[in-house]
Amino acid sequence: MVTLARWRAAQRYERGYWERHAAKIAAGAVSQLDWYQWRADHLAERLTLLGKGHLVSGGADVMEIGSGPVGVVARLPGRHRVAVDPLEPFYREDPVLTALRPPDVQYLEGMGEQIPCESSSFDLAIVDNCIDHVRDVTGVMREIARVLRPGGTLYLTVNCRTTWGFLVHRALSRLRIDAGHPHTFTPARLTTLVAGTPLGLRAVDVESATQARRADLESHDVKSRVNSLLVAERTEAHAGSQRAAVRQ
Repeated sequence: MVTLARWRAAQRYERGYWERHAAKIAAGAVSQLDWYQWRADHLAERLTLLGKGHLVSGGADVMEIGSGPVGVVARLPGRHRVAVDPLEPFYREDPVLTALRPPDVQYLEGMGEQIPCESSSFDLAIVDNCIDHVRDVTGVMREIARVLRPGGTLYLTVNCRTTWGFLVHRALSRLRIDAGHPHTFTPARLTTLVAGTPLGLRAVDVESATQARRADLESHDVKSRVNSLLVAERTEAHAGSQRAAVRQ
């Protein structure tokens, strides 16, 4: 667990990012968060391959933790869809960001360590590349296990580091050079985290970051070029009481 001051610094960083991004959208300089659809399609493909296509067919109750202003959950069909984020009061006051939200998704203010939902109320929980932003990673995992129904599934992704990159990034984080990420993961650390939950680890997918690394190296932004040397791959972990095959 990181200190409250460290977590608040990360939240200020995150809010600043979305303030700048909303301004760019309003000016027509960037697309209107198209990546949410890409991530939703990617999630649906992965779960279907694991025999869990019913979770993305429209009849499941789906929750996303750390959704940002819109969320992957907003681009998936669902019987009841909920998005939880500690910055929700800020998001709901920004007309540029809220204009991108579907009206039937319920947006709630809350931390992953204290999810404002009843126990055993969701079939699918999504944590898309935000577990490294929270204050207490084990607390978040306990809460996810609480709100999922028996047989429920966790879909979690995060950008992981090489062993060397892990050590360097921890130093950058402590120095607030990378203020937005209080935590750092290697694939092994992420696997251990998920496997230690009451849900248990069911499948892990590791994607090559070669193309992303190449784009970062070619960037004129110094921070992006440094990041390219630290990222190992994007890792997806699937957990739940229903057995699924591990994909190599």
